[in-house]
Amino acid sequence: MKLQEILGQDRAREHLLGALRRDRLAHALIFSGPGGVGKRTMALALARALFCTTAPGEGCDFCEDCHLVEAGTHPDLQIEDMDRAREERATTRQLSITQMRRLRSSLSLRGIRSRRKVAIVEPAEKLTANAQNALLKTLEEPPAACTIVLVTTNADALLSTIRSRCQRVLFAPLLTATIEELLVRRGAERGQAAAIAALAGGSLDQADRLASDDTRSRADELRGRLDQLPSLPIPDLLDFAAELARGKGDERRERMALDSTIFLDWARGHMVQAAESGDAETIRSALGRLRRIHGTTRDLERYANAQLSWESLLLDLQRPRL
Repeated sequence: MKLQEILGQDRAREHLLGALRRDRLAHALIFSGPGGVGKRTMALALARALFCTTAPGEGCDFCEDCHLVEAGTHPDLQIEDMDRAREERATTRQLSITQMRRLRSSLSLRGIRSRRKVAIVEPAEKLTANAQNALLKTLEEPPAACTIVLVTTNADALLSTIRSRCQRVLFAPLLTATIEELLVRRGAERGQAAAIAALAGGSLDQADRLASDDTRSRADELRGRLDQLPSLPIPDLLDFAAELARGKGDERRERMALDSTIFLDWARGHMVQAAESGDAETIRSALGRLRRIHGTTRDLERYANAQLSWESLLLDLQRPRL
């Protein structure tokens, strides 16, 4: 994908295009913003713009360099991500010092197809302390004609000395209309795309998860159980909370984020019904449920005790008036 074709990040895209036109692109960039909003896509599009011989500074859909970037096989493009990390150690959850040393070695060599070298590190917040220090050495003495892009959802996890040597490019959550359009382009029916986009929280990755058959089944199941919550016996309620909190690590966090999204959508639906009823007490109660679920979502993002958080939320939601 060319830089000009990327939807939803106009400010970041125009900043990069302007820097390319003026030949003022920084040697190191931090692409910072929420997950699933196009940071990696933008980084690869930038690589195409830098390598392209047909439309330099823009990229095209035809030349061999652009095709090689799209395939991830361009010899002058170095990508260090979790896939590369797991080639070294299958169970790792971090980017290693070995990867950053490999990156430095690659950037120090003369380009094979281009005079420029490009490196993409993602997710940069997963760099170990030693890996960050190794990267810092590269940023302190950057090889000539190289561009390093650090892709991250949490720039504050990087050393301040790394941040100070990079130009930060901020990415915002995608607009609901943008996600809807992207889903339609991928073949989704317009009505379904609109419904999914409304739940995606500005993330195309989240929209992709919501579009799966398994996710839709999960959403139907949770909404049904929440509707039955007022009559649920306490032991069953506690089992429900334990189910929501089960598992460990990244898989549990991803599942709880999805469940939280479904809870919020359920509460929004009740808020709409309450508003249509015009009853002040019903509206107040619906708004209280929505706020309570949102608070629990924030707590879970901050690594609160999942079991206790879900139990407390379900007990509050069980009350007829929150």
